[in-house]
Order: sequence, then structure tokens, then C-alpha cells
Amino acid sequence: MKKLILCVFSFFLLVSCATAPLEISNNDAKLRMIGGKEAMLDDIIYPEFALNQGIEGVVTILAYIDTSGSVCECNIVEGNEFLNEAAVNALKKQRFYPYTIEGKKCPVRVAIPVSFIISKDINVKEYEKKRLTTFAEYYINEPVLTLLDFPAERSRGNGHEFYSEGRTWWPNPDGPNAAYMIREGYTNPDAFRKHAALLERVGEIIPGLTAAYLVTGKKLYAEKAVEHVKAWFVDPQTRMEPNLNHAQAIPNRTTGRAVGIIEGLPLVEIIQSYQYLGDFLNENDKNDINKWLRDYEKFLEFGDYCDQLMRRKDNYSTAWLLQVSMIAKHLDDDEMMGKAENYFQQHTMSFALNDHSLYFDENSNRKLEYNIFSMADMMAIECEILSDRGSNAWENNYYNGTKAVDLINYLYSGILNNELKTMGNYDGRFLSLLFAGKAYDNSHYLELWRDLQIGKEGAGDFPVRQPVLWVK
Repeated sequence: MKKLILCVFSFFLLVSCATAPLEISNNDAKLRMIGGKEAMLDDIIYPEFALNQGIEGVVTILAYIDTSGSVCECNIVEGNEFLNEAAVNALKKQRFYPYTIEGKKCPVRVAIPVSFIISKDINVKEYEKKRLTTFAEYYINEPVLTLLDFPAERSRGNGHEFYSEGRTWWPNPDGPNAAYMIREGYTNPDAFRKHAALLERVGEIIPGLTAAYLVTGKKLYAEKAVEHVKAWFVDPQTRMEPNLNHAQAIPNRTTGRAVGIIEGLPLVEIIQSYQYLGDFLNENDKNDINKWLRDYEKFLEFGDYCDQLMRRKDNYSTAWLLQVSMIAKHLDDDEMMGKAENYFQQHTMSFALNDHSLYFDENSNRKLEYNIFSMADMMAIECEILSDRGSNAWENNYYNGTKAVDLINYLYSGILNNELKTMGNYDGRFLSLLFAGKAYDNSHYLELWRDLQIGKEGAGDFPVRQPVLWVK
């Protein structure tokens, strides 16, 4: 059924005169609606006749807001006879924070354009088809590259082991054998990042080609994806060792760090791709892949960094959990999946959703360890993984009554009201909005997800990029 998806409004400057109440400039930050824009979204009732007839449009309302923040008067500047009343009725229910200048409350008159859009159900495959076809045609001819193509001279591991160095650690002026020194905010261009780039690359290629195969039916895309799979996880001459023991190393200081676990995130969507590539892998290939995954699972569960990661209360521990549960799902490991579900409920939700969560603090949630954008995506993906195994993770409550969707709603509200900006070079696909929109049948989330993808050439830095692989 068609639904109201979005009522978009902003504040515009009007012609001013000396006797009129103050009139404000476009998007003046001092005029704020209590409850944000979503408060008005919830109050709009799309007229039944307009909905059935597919009538969309923009209604511009001249509103007078008094010193208490109440909407006292509404006049249509431009509109649609079938939509005008609904827009006015919804706006009159809103309250604004009093508009103040130099500490004095002032009445304002402002023009508010309200856009009525009718949503059709988002068919993810159709929506993604053009993008994926373009992607696949580019990557179908890209060479297969593995860790062996870029040896890491400073690594203590063998040539098949992943190696990376911290970006903000620099050579010590005391000499070539002195421990590297940290310079926060400054990226060392000579830090070894080749393996991280390669894993991100194959984490883009395998899922991308697999998704292209799903939407086009062209087997050559799946076959090319399998070439990369075999090179990385099957062929003993080129495959990666199943560990991240040497990720985020610091020369002359440490051979690897627990925070390096976040560089294994591309593996999550690679594993998700396997279920669609079964017809292109023989039994020996499947057995080799499963053995690699079991060995990597042992690294995650019993490796040197396991205890430290499990105690962390940030994005790194969630990245660890995501990899553990994804492997458990693929291997049909009920025991490990049970541990993952318990960890999610007792640990991840407790630090992400508590009353003092740093993810709800705008001064903290742009830091890597508290980045709400990646955390919301990871929690949404974890909910999908657990739900696929029979757990209703979307409905699990933390002790204060919050759910995973509360973090996603905070993100939704922040984006909608221009209060949250993406951190650094994170320009993700915001899969949390898509997954939560599907899980809760929330058209507002779905429409915002679609709008945020418009005009994007890249897929973003977050390594889960292909919703076609996840949305049933």
C-alpha cells in the first residue's frame, strides 16, 4: 500500500516590513521545532483521496509563531487543494522553541514548504541493478591480487599473513631501531597499508560481483567472484593465513594490536556471499573454505587479543562480534551462535544503549571507537544475522527498555535535522536505515536510506556495501 514517506520542510526568508513580526532567514538555527522534523512527520495524515489517486506536491505555509513557540496562524502561500488542509493541520500541532534575540523572545513569521511524497515499496534488486551492473563491468577485468603481491618487509609473520601498521605512528628521531612515536591527527604516509587496502578491495569485489550475478543472472560475474575466493581462501600458494595477529602493528613497539580486528570487517560480506556461490564451487573448495573459517573462528575465540576485545566497550568489540557471529551462522555452529547472541544482549547493547552511552553524545560519537554511523550499521547487521538464526534480535530490550532501533532512530533524527554529519571519510550506505526500515516496516527509514544513496558514485568506506545480499 502506498504510504506517506516524507514531509520535508525548511524555513525561508520573506519580504520584511517594519510592522510585521520578525521574519527569519533560511534554516535559521535559532528557530527549532520541539521533537525535530520527525515530530511533524508523525502528525501528518495523508488525505485518503490524494493517496489513492497518487497526488503528490508541495504546500508552502506562511506561519505565525508567537513568543511561546505556538503556531497561531497559517496561510497557504502556494499549495494543492487536496493536500493543503493536511499540511496546515499537522503544522498547527507543532511547538517551537521560542525564538530569541539577545535573550529576548520574539514572534516570527516564516514560510514553511511541506513536500508530500508517496512511497512505492523499495525493490532493492531493481533499485541496485544499474549500479551493480556498472560495478561488475568494471571489476570483471580487474586482476586477482593477494597479500603475496605486496610483501610486508617489517612484518614478523610469513608472507601469507595479513600485516598493517597504525596510521598515526611515526619513526623515532632517536634512530631506525627506536620504537615509533604517536602523532595523533597526523597520518604517516609510509605506514604499511597495502594489505588493508587489498582486503578492502577483495571485500568489495567478491560481494559486488555476487550481487551483480543475483540481479542480472549472468554467471560470468559469479565465476569471476569465485576466482578471487579461491585465491584468498583456497589456493595454498596464495591464500591468506586465517588470523590478524599482525594487524595494526607499531614498528619496534608491537607486532600487532587488538584494534586491528576492525580491518577484518570485509570478511563479513565475503562470507555472506558464499551462500550464493555454491553452484560455482566444488566440494573440495567448500571444505577448504570452511576449514579456513573454522581456523579464523579459533583465532577470534582463543587468539591473543580475544579477552581484550571482549572487554572493550566500543566499535572494535562489535566488529569482533560481527565476525564471530557471521562465521557461526555460515558453519551452522549453534553453540558459537548462542555465545554471540548472549554477548550482543549482555555486552554490546549494554554499552551502546545505556543512559550514558557515548553514541548519543554528539561530542563523542564522531570518534572512531564511538562512531555512531558504523556502530548503527554493525548493530543492524548483527540483528539480521541473529534473526536469520531464529532470534528476534530487533525486539530484544536492554534493561532501560531501549532496543537497537533506538540508536538507529537517533541517527535518523540527527541526519533528518542536519545535526549529525558523517565522520571523516565515512560515507557509508547507512544499511542500518534499510534493515531497520524493513524490520519495523518503517517507511521513514526506507525513504531516507534511498535519498541518501542518490548521486553517490562510491559505496562508502564501511565494508558491508551490498544490500542485495542481505535483504530477502
